[in-house]
Amino acid sequence: MKCVLCNHDSFEDVSQVDIKTSKKLRVSLCHKCGFIQQNPLPTIKELKTYYSHNYRLDYKKAYIPKPKYIHRAGKTALQRYKFMKDSEIDHGTLLDVGSGGGEFVYLMGKLGFNSQGIEPNIGYSDYAKKEYGCHIKIGELNDIDGKYDVITLFHVLEHLSSPTLAFEKLYHSLNPKGVLFIEVPWIEAKDASPHNIMFKAHLFYFSIDTLIACASQYFDAFKIDTGSNLKMFFRAKEKPSTINYPSDRSVENVKKRMRNKGWVEYLFEGKGLQKPMLKIIQGFEEAKVKNDPPKEILNRLLRTIP
Repeated sequence: MKCVLCNHDSFEDVSQVDIKTSKKLRVSLCHKCGFIQQNPLPTIKELKTYYSHNYRLDYKKAYIPKPKYIHRAGKTALQRYKFMKDSEIDHGTLLDVGSGGGEFVYLMGKLGFNSQGIEPNIGYSDYAKKEYGCHIKIGELNDIDGKYDVITLFHVLEHLSSPTLAFEKLYHSLNPKGVLFIEVPWIEAKDASPHNIMFKAHLFYFSIDTLIACASQYFDAFKIDTGSNLKMFFRAKEKPSTINYPSDRSVENVKKRMRNKGWVEYLFEGKGLQKPMLKIIQGFEEAKVKNDPPKEILNRLLRTIP
């Protein structure tokens, strides 16, 4: 296999097992650019079948979101909205790629955006249209038509067959001065449990530098947040350029971070010891909404905005 970012063919393995299923899963780090990826990658046909039918069932155990997931998604959507508003991004046409159950699309529609989504899973997209009246199209990134002021991809890029080709499509789907908002799991994070990192659904694992590199032919990053997950705002370049690959020093830093990851770091530096108590508090919150209609759960969260 060759690296999807730099086309190099020399790797070192960072994992050999799917942490969720205990099945064999080889994940490797490219010696040239430091990009971490499944090795080998599944075919595009395999991916399309998996995400349209099996992914939501594998990892959420349902074809439609449960009330607790709606509550979590709603809270997360409002946190993302705050990040956007702090960057003076608070209106315009918005497309959420991989929109899931539609919580973010619904809430952004209530908060000043002309919002819509695109989602490959039939059950989730139908659910969003039925419960929230959202404009959700069944499809994938390549099915985007039209142009938008804001495009969001939350925990989507790591599932796509080629991040660089994804950025090319996104470049041509934004209006002039449009903004791209990407969120992915951050491979450098210390607060990610070793039991929740490498698994089949994630094809790629991003550092700050590899995410910037994947976008660099078409976009410039202008705001970065590393509060556990990696959030990044991008603006399109006036015209495409060449890819700006991570430096040798960056590659060595990623290798070092991968060697240091483990239970000791997670429990003490990543505050993993606090997670059980936080889970208990979360459980009490979610028990209160288990019988509530989906729209009421989100509307109640809306009322918490100052």
